[in-house]
Amino acid sequence: MEGQQVFIPCQNCGGSRRNHLVLKEYLHSWDIEEAGIGGFSVYQICKCAGCDDIRFRVESSNSEDIDYRSGEPEVTESVFPETSESSRIPIETVGLPEAIGRIYKETVITFNAGALILAGGGLRAIVEALCQDKNVPGGNLQDKIDNLVSQGFLAAPQAELLHEERYLGNAALHEIVAPSKLDVRDGFDIIDTLLTTIYILPEKARRLRLKRTRNSTP
Repeated sequence: MEGQQVFIPCQNCGGSRRNHLVLKEYLHSWDIEEAGIGGFSVYQICKCAGCDDIRFRVESSNSEDIDYRSGEPEVTESVFPETSESSRIPIETVGLPEAIGRIYKETVITFNAGALILAGGGLRAIVEALCQDKNVPGGNLQDKIDNLVSQGFLAAPQAELLHEERYLGNAALHEIVAPSKLDVRDGFDIIDTLLTTIYILPEKARRLRLKRTRNSTP
């Protein structure tokens, strides 16, 4: 709605999200009755409340892309020109178990705040939560990571990456050694990839399989 505020990234303000005033908006709704699907797109011209820079925002949704947790259609957002944020941008946590998603988001917040020791500990806590969610046995985190491989959740090279997360977290929590910002960024790259592989991609595959099955039904 014109005159409303939206919270989107602003490159001129460091790449973080800032309030933007919607100057102009156009709503396009559509539906295909014979297919039983529909959706909408909202196009907005926005002005940053901090630096007055102008950017273009698109919000869209359709009845085919359903959030499996809420049962409601997913809404996607795109902002142009695209922003390279100086801080860490978290992956989408909707497909993650609640505990893992919460720890992950809090770890991103601590990293963006410059708390590198806490961020290193948070990465280790994510690994612990992953092992707990998968109910893998083991007397310590090292054994649990190895058992993720034996139970088929990870390949051996992926487990080696998780061990690196464990070393990073141990140094942060037990030795009170602050990791470098690059080390934590690398740690996030590892965690983001593994969480996507274990939780998010299988759910996307399930949705595609369900859609294909539904469309092939006579």
